[in-house]
Amino acid sequence: MKRIAVAILITIPCSMGYGAPPDANLVKSCLLAQASVPSITIRSLNAHEVSQEDDYAAGFNATYIFKYRGSDVGYAEGKADQALIYLNKIYRLSMAVPLGDNHGIKPDAFDPTLAQWSLAKQGHQEFFCVSFNFNGLGESGSFQNVYGGYLLNTKTKVMYFVARDVRQ
Repeated sequence: MKRIAVAILITIPCSMGYGAPPDANLVKSCLLAQASVPSITIRSLNAHEVSQEDDYAAGFNATYIFKYRGSDVGYAEGKADQALIYLNKIYRLSMAVPLGDNHGIKPDAFDPTLAQWSLAKQGHQEFFCVSFNFNGLGESGSFQNVYGGYLLNTKTKVMYFVARDVRQ
């Protein structure tokens, strides 16, 4: 009698939520850099010492970098794209997945000196968050409550782009 070993791969949706896109509360918390509900924690990343580095990686110049737990975090610019730096790795803004209704606003460059840098955690999900008010345009008028942001899932490394009115 022959024995045949058969390997069966079963795909089970991950109930832990590691790969799920961030929900509305997590998005709002990232954009505001403060928890919008008790189940979310926000850790602000303060850029005490900011530096720059030419030829940082993959054709990018790091125009705004600071240290977080001994690794580089920040913003980089290349000839045709911009990127976030998280734990010494480059994440191109053009690769960000638009999340929800961004009212026609597309992923684009931002002024890193005006941005809020944080980590948001909800359950088993953690996101590196960068939020901005479109280079100061959000300071007055009807656009004042619209923020943009990038949310990088620290486990899956999927990056999302959002633009939202934070009053809603």
